Amino acid sequence: MTAPYAALGDSFAAGVGGGGQRDVCWRSDDGYPVLVGRTLGLDVAYEACLAAIVPDVERFQLQSLGESTRLVTVTIGGNDIGFVPVLIACAEPAWMRDSDPVIDTALHRLRTELPARLDRLLGVIVRRAPAARVVVTGYPRLFNGIDCNLATFFTGHEMSRMNVAADELAATISAAAARAGALFVDVLDDFAGHAVCDDPEWLNGVNLPIEGSFHPNTLGHGAYALAVLRVLGPRFPAGAQGDSRVRPGLCVAGSAPTFRLPDIAGPRSLAGAVACGLDVTEVVELGTRLRTTAATGLPDPDVSRRLHELDAQVRARLGRPS
Repeated sequence: MTAPYAALGDSFAAGVGGGGQRDVCWRSDDGYPVLVGRTLGLDVAYEACLAAIVPDVERFQLQSLGESTRLVTVTIGGNDIGFVPVLIACAEPAWMRDSDPVIDTALHRLRTELPARLDRLLGVIVRRAPAARVVVTGYPRLFNGIDCNLATFFTGHEMSRMNVAADELAATISAAAARAGALFVDVLDDFAGHAVCDDPEWLNGVNLPIEGSFHPNTLGHGAYALAVLRVLGPRFPAGAQGDSRVRPGLCVAGSAPTFRLPDIAGPRSLAGAVACGLDVTEVVELGTRLRTTAATGLPDPDVSRRLHELDAQVRARLGRPS
């Protein structure tokens, strides 16, 4: 069944981080596609899904496209290059993993695999919805040089590398959109000053439920919607404002991993602690207390402070940038 507006993509399009969860794909009412549909008065086929990659969109999210489709929005690509594994690696303390090789792998995929994936997907969308305006969005920089979360260990070096990768990802998606004759929505400037730990932040830091971490909050999804509407312009043919129904698409979970906090008391952490000469008994105690506070949402600043001290000691010992 075709729809006037098809919303495709990953968790950023599915409203993760912004509001209540409809299903395993999330599809929050605060997601930017719902806000765009309400503003334009278009019924929304909400196909976007948590953890989706390009092949997931191709397999499960294109059934609502057709001759009568007038608008398609797409947010995709971050999971294809492995941005969540990058976040997981950078969130861990130094004795658990060196994040630089994980970032290097993501950049390699960005440069060698993602352009062809995007070209293939956008080509299919244009062919299946020939009358539609196709809008492709980028992603924001997540950080502004500060990690204020008590259970993560992002360094300035890691945050800088991730922001540089976000810029390159935006440029890659923009180029693919241009090749397909689609519109590109660049949100980098919109989110400047509203990163994780900024005031006000439009991007969650560590959040419950944990899948919402490092995704736009309600303000962020609103900013995405405004950016899409700005690119479409006032002449886009629309219906009555507010007259919009949301029809969820197939609910098939995406192929990519979702964010998780470091397991400080887990076997990989303890093996790394031994290798780096840390007191394993202390690490177990701190990790167990951190796991408890993460589950309850009640932070323990003393645990966090000591773990960050150990992280700094290990980074200095290993000669890793902070």
